Amino acid sequence: MAHEISEESGRAEIAYAGETPWHGLGTRVEGAQTSAAMLAAAGLEWVVGKRPLLVDLGNSNTQQIDSHEAIYRQDTGRVLGVTTTRYAPIQNAQCADIVDALVAEGGAHVEVAGALGHGERCWMLARIPQEFEVTRGDAVKTYFLLAWGHDGLHGIAGKLTPVRVVCNNTLAAAGLGKTKWSRSADIYLRHSKNASMRIDEARRALGLVRRQVDETAEAYRALAARRITDGAAAEYFATVFPAPEAPAPPVPNEHGRALARWTVRQAELARLYAEGPGADRALGTAWGAYNAVAAWIDHSYPVLKSGEVSPSRRESVAFGFYAGARDRALELALA
Repeated sequence: MAHEISEESGRAEIAYAGETPWHGLGTRVEGAQTSAAMLAAAGLEWVVGKRPLLVDLGNSNTQQIDSHEAIYRQDTGRVLGVTTTRYAPIQNAQCADIVDALVAEGGAHVEVAGALGHGERCWMLARIPQEFEVTRGDAVKTYFLLAWGHDGLHGIAGKLTPVRVVCNNTLAAAGLGKTKWSRSADIYLRHSKNASMRIDEARRALGLVRRQVDETAEAYRALAARRITDGAAAEYFATVFPAPEAPAPPVPNEHGRALARWTVRQAELARLYAEGPGADRALGTAWGAYNAVAAWIDHSYPVLKSGEVSPSRRESVAFGFYAGARDRALELALA
């Protein structure tokens, strides 16, 4: 079940407006929705609480662990995680309030809300009405993604993304997979006693989102305006992904295999640059070269020869080497 949509309550805990997600699950809503209405449609009105953590010592004996507690869903009793006693639960409705601030102040509208696993991770996606064209016919849609955890591992993470998040795979593609969200989030809050105060700070920080969209559009258009040769594109690809160096001491055949893989990747980048999505409008520009790298990272690298998506590779795209490669590719293209 690659989508990992929660069915803890006996139904798929997801609601969406507009296009039906690829997995076909959830409740479709019509028209603009408030965050509270979307939570209700997705079945996310439940709350979480904390309970003492007990260890079974056998022979009907138990011992309470004073330093830790269990986090659980109050509607089903399902334990979602274990954390320290300093952990302060943040409810779904509180997180929805953050998104409502963006809706009220920025004209955004909520498109998706859902939960993953048994409710350990939840998210809400708001469409920002600042779609822009990089070149004629090459439109970029922007979303604000808010994700939060009840598993003791994840706090509240806000991120500007062009990815429409409808499941676990696309949550990872947006940069908020199962590992540390703080590494890639634009706004990140931990669960703590003063979380409510910091949620107010996050609402104020949302004013930066619209400015960030404008800055992104300006950067993309600058790339589209810069003409480059095929040779310059090849040099750019080799700078983003440098050729492997021979190990010291030498390992028989290892460098040759690594170099062969690198050569295949460079050829695929050149193909995407010339023939990939949007190449008809971006060929011969720095925007086209950057798009080739982004397309390879998002769509080529995570897919195995069998056609299946590799979870470990998807995690690398979200948080590992290839997450950094995407940022490095943009920086080098703008240099």
